[in-house]
Amino acid sequence: MPSYDWIEIQTPDDYDRLVGVLDPEFEPKKISHRLKSEGTAAAKGVLVEHGYVDKDYRSTYYNFYAKKGRQYRPDCVRLHFFDPLVRYDEARTDIYSTDGRPQDHYFGYIVLRPTIVATLGRSVLSPNIRLGARGRAIQSVHHVNLLGHQLTVWGFPSMAQHVDIAVCAHVSCWAILRYYSQTFPQYREYLVHDITQLVAPFDAGGLVPSLGFDDQAAERVFNAAGCFPLLIVKGKSSSNESFYYQLLAYLESGFPLYVGMDTEEHAIVMVGYNWRQPPVLPSGASTHIWSQVETFLAVDDNLLPYSTVQLHSTGSVGASPSYTADSFDAFIVALPDKIHYPAAAIEDFSKKFEGWFARRRGPEEEPLQLRRYFITTISRLREHVREYHSQLGDTLVGLIMHLETAQFVWIVEYCSVAQWEAGRVAARAVVDATASPNDPVPMWLLHDEDIALVFDRSSAKMNPTAISLDRTGLGPLPRIELNLRPV
Repeated sequence: MPSYDWIEIQTPDDYDRLVGVLDPEFEPKKISHRLKSEGTAAAKGVLVEHGYVDKDYRSTYYNFYAKKGRQYRPDCVRLHFFDPLVRYDEARTDIYSTDGRPQDHYFGYIVLRPTIVATLGRSVLSPNIRLGARGRAIQSVHHVNLLGHQLTVWGFPSMAQHVDIAVCAHVSCWAILRYYSQTFPQYREYLVHDITQLVAPFDAGGLVPSLGFDDQAAERVFNAAGCFPLLIVKGKSSSNESFYYQLLAYLESGFPLYVGMDTEEHAIVMVGYNWRQPPVLPSGASTHIWSQVETFLAVDDNLLPYSTVQLHSTGSVGASPSYTADSFDAFIVALPDKIHYPAAAIEDFSKKFEGWFARRRGPEEEPLQLRRYFITTISRLREHVREYHSQLGDTLVGLIMHLETAQFVWIVEYCSVAQWEAGRVAARAVVDATASPNDPVPMWLLHDEDIALVFDRSSAKMNPTAISLDRTGLGPLPRIELNLRPV
């Protein structure tokens, strides 16, 4: 039977009151400590929803915990987080806010499983209440029904590993597939136990799930779920720049990445990044935008979501997480169908055509110093140019609106460091994401601030048509930021 408790949070120590309202099998002391040490002060109220039926826990309960000698209860607890404007009316069993819109003051929820250990279950939290989270992150909108209210929160699904029926690799696969099912209608929803079934072609009972699986098995999980996974393994060189270029390109494309770390024996989901402020001047020739990344944002089953991952070790003792981007050994991007042109090929393309744009710049202009590329859909690109019509001009907007492209395109941008800091670019290419890596001319469109080259990919000759953009007085081109939301 559902019941509710309300806890006001004036100081972080108020989370300790969870110990008084939660049964011991929900591990309240550990949950309280995690909220105090990893959350911000933004949340000022927690509604504790007892007797909650969680579909992911039920999938493991019926297929695993109900078969054990120890008795486990089938219901969970759900914690809902609100800002200071929300209050709970116990007499009316209702939440309300001073502006009459409690849905605008919601930070998401955490489900607690009655498993005694590793109790942090399915959760969707706003990154705005995660200590240290900043930059941009992959998020989707989640709808929550609570006391007759439909609440919404933007976030990324997460949970702690069960330790027995599911470990970090299972949870990482689950989080990515849950994000896909929440965001794209063509993907079905997979529960935690479903993931254990996808790992191997037999019933993964007994100890098998808790022994984990490797990157190749994770690749099979995504394939079985209807995705087209691409496994990128770090090489043996000291820099491995190409590995990180590809990682950032797919992350900027809005694809959450399954990241494996052999030394750590751990798997996480990469969901965001933060740019350096101010930007760093590249040494020597132009470079990939990877040089401007300060930190990553990860969903790690050992922590609350959106933990900050440093690029390199800082040497500080007790840092959380203890690993850095140097620890990454491989990543998997679960691509949709119709993306055939990989990030490694677009890196070669971006360097090849940078010279054409550079030769068009006058001696008084800053040289092109940074290049960036990511995938988007043609519809999202058209939304962007419609929004920035006044800065792009009628001709360029019209070209993109009439462009006959495939559904997915690579966007390549070139700029100086000063333009990057101002959110501007000098030139851009729109490349066919369905092209073959061996295609010598994979682009649909090249343009800078003054001229565009439009390519007819239905012709074998691929001779471009040059068109003057007539952007007099419109200023620099705006940078495209499409796939991730600001934190």
